[in-house]
Amino acid sequence: MGIVIKQSGWNLAITAGGFILGALNVLLLATTYLDDEYYGLWGYVLSTAFLLFPLMSFGINNTLVKFYSKYEDKNERDAFLTQMLLWPLLIIIPAFILIYVFYDPIRLFIASKNQITSDFVWPIAIIAVFQAYFEIFYAWTKVHMKTIGGNFLKEVFYRAGATVMLVLVALDYITQIQFIYSLVLIYGLRVFIMKMVAFKTYMPQWQLGKIKASRDLINYSVLMIVAGSVGTALLDLDKFMINDYLIIDNISWYNVAVFIATVIAVPARGMAQIMHPLTAGHFNRGEMNAVENLYKRSSLNLSIIAGFLVIIIICNVNEFYELMRPEYRVGIPVVILIAIVKYAESLLGSNNAILYNSDLYRVTLWLGLLLAIVAVLLNMWLIPIYGLMGAAISTCVAYVMYAFAKAFYVYHQLKIHPWTAQTTQSIVLILVFIAVFYFWDFNCHPVVNIALKSILLCGSYILIVRKLKLSQEINELLKKYIP
Repeated sequence: MGIVIKQSGWNLAITAGGFILGALNVLLLATTYLDDEYYGLWGYVLSTAFLLFPLMSFGINNTLVKFYSKYEDKNERDAFLTQMLLWPLLIIIPAFILIYVFYDPIRLFIASKNQITSDFVWPIAIIAVFQAYFEIFYAWTKVHMKTIGGNFLKEVFYRAGATVMLVLVALDYITQIQFIYSLVLIYGLRVFIMKMVAFKTYMPQWQLGKIKASRDLINYSVLMIVAGSVGTALLDLDKFMINDYLIIDNISWYNVAVFIATVIAVPARGMAQIMHPLTAGHFNRGEMNAVENLYKRSSLNLSIIAGFLVIIIICNVNEFYELMRPEYRVGIPVVILIAIVKYAESLLGSNNAILYNSDLYRVTLWLGLLLAIVAVLLNMWLIPIYGLMGAAISTCVAYVMYAFAKAFYVYHQLKIHPWTAQTTQSIVLILVFIAVFYFWDFNCHPVVNIALKSILLCGSYILIVRKLKLSQEINELLKKYIP
């Protein structure tokens, strides 16, 4: 776990920095200087682009991580990398032709409820392509165990660019509509820098020769399109479908709630960058004991760290919303439901890395596709009845079912699972803290209330985690920094 802890620590710090910038954008600048309509449009454009990016990438970002370590000869590796850059064009070029031919019907379809979305077909498609190639170049560096630079570009660069553009909106240098179009520029610049980082990490000799096991690569890539689409759909489908049933302002309120809850996923996102290439290497070398050990320890550590964030967010959510305009309070139950989703994601540790880098991915892809269909049906049923709450319920039910179905399948096939007695203790500890502190109130200004309650929660949680000795890695870090 040494390299995991080291790079995860850096990635956690970078991801946290990105979320601080995101908080500045989402909770202060956007809510102040963007109309709710344009704030919702911002969320819609990015969510729709993220739904498309797994298709545009042809699943290559996952294929590159899984198969790279199997090519030991330099010529084979260079040919493999060359083709990984070209294969997405087999999807991108026909997709752009179809968009050009059917541009008007596509505009009418996405603007059925909100006319403002009709002018952003091409920006959505272009951002999807930029996101696809960014993930491919990021995977290029991951296989060389270098994740920090790519993670900075992924988590901080885009948000910093958005901050600059929002400040320009605040100063009346650009309009709100120009801000939406500036997203294309930000994503384009990010993928260009990521390409430079990838080529600096390893520059191959470009080769178009045949690569071995090309049929396996194609099959895996096609299935990864499904996997990526399912995973993205379960997280971004709700915002896409809100546009079909509610006025676009609702997406802005939903965005704020989702952003608050997504903070819980920061540790998992930081650790995932290094777990995928490590797990792929263990599988390719047949080191199943190492796979199981990484599975259990990643789950336990993420349960403790993400659980602390769950406690902080849920116990302070009412006070936090007192700082915002009243219409945003509709998002409070959304925060709680999405928090459950993000904690479930963390609780599974390296589960996704195991599935994507073994032969188990085939069944889980179709399982995920089934649950994505369930999510669509739930959204169609619940959004018209319950509004944003219906979207959150749909996402929570579908994602939690999907997450634990994946864990069960890994256990059924490999006889390994992520849970230990310490994991159970951490879950009980989190529930006790929420039950005790959710209704605790210092009856003062919300900012002071949040600060006092968070200090009390932080000190109590650290003390109990140390006393219970739940995690060796976390205890060692605590002893190092808090004697």
